[in-house]
Amino acid sequence: MLDQLLSPSRIQLGANISSKKKALQILSQLFANNDSSLDKNIIFDALTSREKLGSTAMDSGIAIPHCRIPQCKQAQAVILTLQQGVDYDSRDGLDVDILWALIVPEQSTDEHLAILAKLAEILSDPHNCEHIRRATDVNTLCNSICFLDNTQDPSTRAEQTANTRL
Repeated sequence: MLDQLLSPSRIQLGANISSKKKALQILSQLFANNDSSLDKNIIFDALTSREKLGSTAMDSGIAIPHCRIPQCKQAQAVILTLQQGVDYDSRDGLDVDILWALIVPEQSTDEHLAILAKLAEILSDPHNCEHIRRATDVNTLCNSICFLDNTQDPSTRAEQTANTRL
């Protein structure tokens, strides 16, 4: 699933920014840079509107900004890591330094929820988050994430998650 959503060109590591707004702008630009049918301003507005409904931050410095985009033809993901965390209105009060964003077509409700669940599963493992934080090469990180996703069979997911990490 993730190998269809993510590519090295959709990952930016170690960005030096100081606000949630700037993080959302960079995420929007990453999406638009990789799909000429997408407009960075429409994506930014949709991500911002979603954040107004409630923060997409999880605990431990992680956020999964997500939204539906009419011009989006297939689900796409981007990853942004930050040199310093930014205030993201997280429940635990920690600044966010890993943002894994998702956009989906407007009608993709079930797919949207399945992908969000998969991202939350990966990001709930502290070892995986530490691997993402320490990453210095987008190709290696992308391959690691896709490998982890492809080694998990739903019937043995809990056992493999414990044994197979980034």
